[in-house]
Amino acid sequence: MYPANAKIWLDVVAESLAAHDPDHAQRYIDNAAAAKDQIAQLRTEIAEILGPVGTAPLVMFHDAYGYLQHGFGVNVAGTIALGDAASPGAQRLSELRAQLQDDGAVCIFPEVNHSSRYVDVVVEGTGVHVGAELDPEGVLLEPGAGLYPALMRNMASAIADCVTQ
Repeated sequence: MYPANAKIWLDVVAESLAAHDPDHAQRYIDNAAAAKDQIAQLRTEIAEILGPVGTAPLVMFHDAYGYLQHGFGVNVAGTIALGDAASPGAQRLSELRAQLQDDGAVCIFPEVNHSSRYVDVVVEGTGVHVGAELDPEGVLLEPGAGLYPALMRNMASAIADCVTQ
């Protein structure tokens, strides 16, 4: 989730909680304001981490990284699967291999919830680096207040590490 979206959700949640619990409304509003400040700081941090990535063409497992494209300028040149629930077929993998060569893709990223065999098939014989497994849902992270910042930092660092290796 792009940090700007998180800020919007904070307002929605705070307003809803305040409406249901008016005695503590100010606490919800104050907490949302504090969280928005933390998100602004996180956004700056993520932008710094992703700075060295520039416009390097990247391939992700599926098309769920638009917020990185639009919010941080990450160049998602392609995806293995056309959707989160769609497994790629042989034709899709063949097309992607050709695209990797045409676009000069630098890195490709597997995901923790999907088989990495597709990544292996796509990169075989190419010079494309395989990055660390991305965890866009945070399934490997400890639940709680630190999950979202950790998720964003981990993904940004994995992308930057692959591009700058």
